[in-house]
Amino acid sequence: MNSGDYLLPADWDTDFVARYVPGCKHPYKEFVGRIDISPNDKNQYRLLRLSNNMIVVCVQDTDAKQASAVVTVNIGSASDLPELLGLAHFLEHMLLRGSKKYPEENGYKKFVYGNAGSCNAMTYPFSTNYFFSLDNSALEGGLDRLSRFFIDPLMDPDCIDRELNAIESEFRSKLQDDGRRAFVILKSAADQSHSFSKFGTGNNQTLRESAKDLGLNLRGEMLRFYKQFYSADLMKLVIVGNHSLDQMTEWAVSMFSDVESKGNTKIVETSHPFSNQQLGKVLCYEPVGETNSISLVFALPEIKPFYKSNPYQYVSSLLSRADKGSLLSYLQKHELATSVCASIYDWSYDGFNVFRISVSATPVGIKQRDHVVQAVFAYIKMLCITGPQQQYYNEIKVISESNYRVFKKKKANDWRSFIGNGIHNDYIQPRHIIYKGFPLGDFEPDLIAQLLQYLTPTNYLLVVQSKEYKGVDCDKKERFYGIKYSIGDMPIGMTGEIDIADSLIANFHMPVANDYLPENLHVDKPEDVSQIIVAEEPTLLVMTDLMEVWFKRDDQFFVPQGSIRLCFNIPEVIDSARAHVISVLYTWYIQDFLKNELNSATCAGLGFDISRNNAKLVVSVSGFSDKLSALLLNVMCKMKTHKVDACLFGLCKKKLADGYANMVYSRPHTQAMYYVGYLNETLNWHYSMISHELDNVSADDLQDFVDRVFNDTYAKMIMAGNFYEQDALDTAQKIEEILDYKPLPPLQRDEPLVHEFDTGHFTLTPSVPDKDCKDNAIVCQIQCNIGFDRVQNCIRFLLSKILYEPFFDQLRTKEQLGYIVSARGKRLGQAKTKISFEIQSSFNPAYLSLRINHFLRSFRQVLVEYEDDRLYRTIESIVEAWKENHKSIADEARAHWSHILDGDYTFNYNRDNVDIMSKLTKKDLIEFWDKYINPATSPEYSRIDYQMWSCATYKPSADELSRYSLEIIALHGCLYQEGLESISVSEVAKIIDTASKTSTVDYVLDMLKRRCLDDPDIDDRVFEKISDAKSKVSTALEMTFERSSSTITYPLTRVAEFETIGMRRLPNNSWLVEDMEAFKSTQPLSKPTVPTRRLVPK
Repeated sequence: MNSGDYLLPADWDTDFVARYVPGCKHPYKEFVGRIDISPNDKNQYRLLRLSNNMIVVCVQDTDAKQASAVVTVNIGSASDLPELLGLAHFLEHMLLRGSKKYPEENGYKKFVYGNAGSCNAMTYPFSTNYFFSLDNSALEGGLDRLSRFFIDPLMDPDCIDRELNAIESEFRSKLQDDGRRAFVILKSAADQSHSFSKFGTGNNQTLRESAKDLGLNLRGEMLRFYKQFYSADLMKLVIVGNHSLDQMTEWAVSMFSDVESKGNTKIVETSHPFSNQQLGKVLCYEPVGETNSISLVFALPEIKPFYKSNPYQYVSSLLSRADKGSLLSYLQKHELATSVCASIYDWSYDGFNVFRISVSATPVGIKQRDHVVQAVFAYIKMLCITGPQQQYYNEIKVISESNYRVFKKKKANDWRSFIGNGIHNDYIQPRHIIYKGFPLGDFEPDLIAQLLQYLTPTNYLLVVQSKEYKGVDCDKKERFYGIKYSIGDMPIGMTGEIDIADSLIANFHMPVANDYLPENLHVDKPEDVSQIIVAEEPTLLVMTDLMEVWFKRDDQFFVPQGSIRLCFNIPEVIDSARAHVISVLYTWYIQDFLKNELNSATCAGLGFDISRNNAKLVVSVSGFSDKLSALLLNVMCKMKTHKVDACLFGLCKKKLADGYANMVYSRPHTQAMYYVGYLNETLNWHYSMISHELDNVSADDLQDFVDRVFNDTYAKMIMAGNFYEQDALDTAQKIEEILDYKPLPPLQRDEPLVHEFDTGHFTLTPSVPDKDCKDNAIVCQIQCNIGFDRVQNCIRFLLSKILYEPFFDQLRTKEQLGYIVSARGKRLGQAKTKISFEIQSSFNPAYLSLRINHFLRSFRQVLVEYEDDRLYRTIESIVEAWKENHKSIADEARAHWSHILDGDYTFNYNRDNVDIMSKLTKKDLIEFWDKYINPATSPEYSRIDYQMWSCATYKPSADELSRYSLEIIALHGCLYQEGLESISVSEVAKIIDTASKTSTVDYVLDMLKRRCLDDPDIDDRVFEKISDAKSKVSTALEMTFERSSSTITYPLTRVAEFETIGMRRLPNNSWLVEDMEAFKSTQPLSKPTVPTRRLVPK
């Protein structure tokens, strides 16, 4: 693609003026030209180029309660050595483990989390990002710590093993992820000498073992990579805070100018990963889940120069449409597909790119893939015949310009993507550095026509994924993920000059003019905005036996946007599993139907959503306010009068069935979270039961639901944004007229309750259903019976903030238990609060449970030693966040709506608790910990361990769990994992029982050594691993001799009732639950949600 000056890199010399920071030895240059920003963007920006050529963007947001920063380096996994794949990712992990100025290994993370922040880093093929957000008062300290990683990092050798293990865990956690596998399989089809094909994540095989086999010093190679590629010339820094631009400039210049400049060190590819040798092929592979897709992958030249006119947006938006005359409309009509998506693969690629058209196919579509492919090329042929249309481009441009005008305030973490994405595009002019290609530039039909010339049958690779290929002709195996696939030449008639019938092309046409484009963007904005007193909550306009109507006018953003949300009480949807699944199918079906019917509204910047929330049907619309109410009324009218289309019904039913079927392939951690939620909720049904009921649902059943869904109901509505009260009243009245419904009795409007679990420790031990998944998981949920007590709820919130970093540091960073390690607090209903601890790991769940126990028992001392100043900073950060204004109309409406939906109406819950939070002390935290969380002291300890056991781990039987201590089970699992698979649980118990009389680990190791020597099938290295002092076996042995770590004393309740339903007492005083439904039936329910105020309409 070529268009004159587009191919010239941007000028980064003109309008840059030399400056100096007083007292700083380093000069810098400031851009004094115009920076294009939205007229509604009140932030102040400054663009700098440091003396080492690092580019810096400073953003002053005076309203921001949190600051943030990101360093993005234009080097990533594409620069990995072929013999050490994952090296860039490994460097990303090691870089953050301390610097000469700040040597503490976990000091950076402690500092960030200690100031109510968060931090992370990510490695991509062509860039690596390091970012944080924290309290504004700590920005200077955060920047200084971040800068030192690029000046004097330690790369501590003691961290190598742990970080390699972390990378291995990260790799393993995505082994069964179909999204990741789709990217990996595409790499397999690329030119294997091209950097695009590299395996970027890395694992033990490509890093630890490869370095060992080649006689390389891994740390030395990593340092060489860092010294070669990490140049200030390839770094961009973005700083955001409420500080002055001068202050942020001073910090940037003084802290980051010492990063070494090495010139432009990146490697630029001169070839394409998909040349003639790779194109014209068909790649077929089997996914993990029930997924069918047909993807056409087209080779493109570099696209970065065209960021402003963006011909790809024109083409991709047309290919992705769902209205009449579209590609999807045709494919759905013939039951070949459920969705179509077209896009550029990644804007960051240098020297090349890829355009992909992905069709979510039905089983019929997979069988008729040639038909699907021909339809795609027929649609493209229509676009070529029609030619680029300025009218359609103008429609896209109108939305782009309108969105540009409506700048939305950003949260701290949003800036990383808003400015950071695409920042390494060498063609972006300095004036466009903030908004880049936003809004769209002028219509350039030649560029669109050139792009269409690349979307031809001679320039594509066909990738097909389906369960149809299971064990059929998949003769190849991808190296790292083990994906079975086949690749061969494209059949005759699928490449070259495909003969496309005119009758097929005739099915397609350009979209009609869009009636939903905004015409009136006027906003009534007072001349003196500073005099406005912002209303902190919505106004109740109407409350009848049919509906309550809330209104919140935009009094702080002054943009032509709005949000309208509705809910309808439909109590029958929770009556049975069948009713549940019909209501879910209804939301899926009507959403797809409206997506086709109202596609023009979506293209005009309006959004709609139909969903379920317990016993409520929720309808929401958002976007430009001009035609938003009209869209909502159109949606409600179609929902009321719709006649079910048998074809679309079949497609949606299959899609929903696939969704339920794919639950078994989700991560063990995700499944454990699902089951814990299922345990907590009363009127809920297991997905296997729902899936079974779905099989028997017909189109007539769905039509019956459509016909009666709004017969008797009660509605709630909020209208927020660029509206007047009368708009809300008129809209509500029209909705009542359209639906013509009868009032639902008040007693039928209550939400289903959640369970209050008994005092005790309850353990569930299901198997991971995916036999190819090697990871285990545990979710440990501890209940805090604090009811509506505002003080206790504030303590729980503060404790949740403090907990995360120490739990992560101990169990992931130090103990290396897995990639997914988290601690969090959660409210269920109005009164129930939980704190959960979650781990996904290759280690057995019994071991994980014991390590969580150890953390719970030791964390009390962490609280005792918690510095007062650090606690004060954490509390202040929470208070500032609670005081922070909403960032957008949608954000404000969402917050108010959650309280309307729940029925508590505590619109200012956080702000009302500021005084309470400000007065909390360390003593409050310790008392709360001892009363609810600490297993050694809590008088009402209520805990559920949901353990997922993979087939790669020996799962003890119920009898073994009942007979042997958790420590014995954990030790046996660790021995099994290290290769001693032939030893039984009873043998381990016998060895420990004998050793306990002498209390020596040496005796146990000696007995295990003999056991290894006696078994000829056991590798000699097994005992070396078992006896390693750093192994999990060693830790498990220590816990076995301590023994008391898992034993909890608490009042026993319902003993006879539990035993009647088959529950067993375990040696650690917990209960083994084998029948979830029976267990749930024994547990009491929480109190219903009650309004915290008397509702009085205006």
